[in-house]
Amino acid sequence: MGKDLKASELITLKEAAEYSGLSYSHLRHMARRGRLEAQKMGMQWFTTREAVGRYIASREKRGRYREDVGLDK
Repeated sequence: MGKDLKASELITLKEAAEYSGLSYSHLRHMARRGRLEAQKMGMQWFTTREAVGRYIASREKRGRYREDVGLDK
């Protein structure tokens, strides 16, 4: 599938937005720029919870993380 995304674990960016507290448009922008591991299939973007977690962790390392944004577990 590419970029270590496993087909059985794919979620839409809309689901990722609900899960992470980040907006759909922000995640889509990051996917287009290659900052979020995601794959476009047809008209829809897909990623994994693991990829979203890595993206948020990378934001924390750079000091660009808001405390009100996090992963719902």
